[in-house]
Amino acid sequence: MRSLAFASAGVLGLMISAVAQAQEPVKVHGQILDGAGKPVAGAQVASFWMAETPPMRPYEPAVSDAKGEFTLKVNLYGRAQAVLAMDKELKTGGLAVVEPKSANAPAKIKLGPLVHVHGSFYCKELGKRPSWTNVYMMELGSKARIIQCSSKEASFSFHLPAGKYQFWGYGTDINNYRKELTLAVEKPDVDLGMIEVAATAVAKHIGKAPPSWTVTDARGAKKDVRLEDYKGKWVFLEFWGYW
Repeated sequence: MRSLAFASAGVLGLMISAVAQAQEPVKVHGQILDGAGKPVAGAQVASFWMAETPPMRPYEPAVSDAKGEFTLKVNLYGRAQAVLAMDKELKTGGLAVVEPKSANAPAKIKLGPLVHVHGSFYCKELGKRPSWTNVYMMELGSKARIIQCSSKEASFSFHLPAGKYQFWGYGTDINNYRKELTLAVEKPDVDLGMIEVAATAVAKHIGKAPPSWTVTDARGAKKDVRLEDYKGKWVFLEFWGYW
């Protein structure tokens, strides 16, 4: 039994070690260049940027040196990850996708004009804008999240280099809103206007009588039981699910 316990502990240790190694960040080396192909010093590069308040802020960025070179720690988790670079004035930017199989290969990021994406949300069904919203912008090919923009004003505003992206918006009492966007240098300002979003099923019933239910299985109650049968009594409803 003792040797079996030691063996089990050894296997568990190897499993933990393997998981830790799989999740350990990789060091991505690269160079940032301007439109003319010259090195850009002082540029910031990161796999995630936040745009809640201007200016946009990179999360755990690397900064390019005089040769435009950088080394950035990136968590891949076995899938591709996009990295976004911007010059220190946040006027130009560029994007590169790091693949797990070629993470050690030098990455070259060429900076170019940025496109301003902005807009807001409104829920006609509720007659108001959501009290909180969040937008993720993802590089379309890898589906990697590169920008987050949360707001208590149901608005969003950020800058991205030209390319193809997935827009994902959601918030309080509203359903998800997804849209593919192709950003081009020829259109530096993309105003998505007021996006009308649908209310969640629960939000549409706040303050109203609950809808009729259909019971498929219940202990201590008939299958044709109605909520009205419990009038004058306490009723506890529990909602749960898997995410």
